[in-house]
Amino acid sequence: MSRAEDVDLIFVNGNIYTVNERQPHAEAIAVKKDRIAFVGSTEDTKKLVSDKTRIVDLRGRTVVPGMTDSHCHIFGIGEREMNLNLEGTNSREDFLAQVKGRVAQTERGKWIIGRGWIETFWKPPQFPSHTDLDKIAPDNPVFLTRADGHASVANSAALKIARIDKNTPNPFGGEILKTNGELAGFN
Repeated sequence: MSRAEDVDLIFVNGNIYTVNERQPHAEAIAVKKDRIAFVGSTEDTKKLVSDKTRIVDLRGRTVVPGMTDSHCHIFGIGEREMNLNLEGTNSREDFLAQVKGRVAQTERGKWIIGRGWIETFWKPPQFPSHTDLDKIAPDNPVFLTRADGHASVANSAALKIARIDKNTPNPFGGEILKTNGELAGFN
């Protein structure tokens, strides 16, 4: 970068982690039009200053690359990848087919855990029920969590193991949904 390309803002006297193997640390950053234009020493960065440049002295403080959270549920994403990944299922039938496929690969009595579907995009946008899961997994407990982690569905085998029945009170902050007084199998 040359003097002709004066910068708007510089940060000097810092402890900057660049995440660049060729230059892992630096002292200063120059910014032009909201973009990093230069990373290097305080001395070299000061050569880019004009009368319009704002200078921020970091006084040895540390700067790391920005991190943006796009509101993902990182624990849930990891869990989804380690279990039955239901992301991208485009209908209730597709959802149930994926679960049925996992049942075929799973020893009788072993849990089937999954996550990742969003039924609001299905036609019709109908939440799966415990009876849907009972039909395809009568011998395995099944517990599946929606993509956002705010709802789950379980089959009768899982509900029995959890000792949840039509008389179970709602947990703090949650709801066990019932249809005509009977468990709906999702909460």
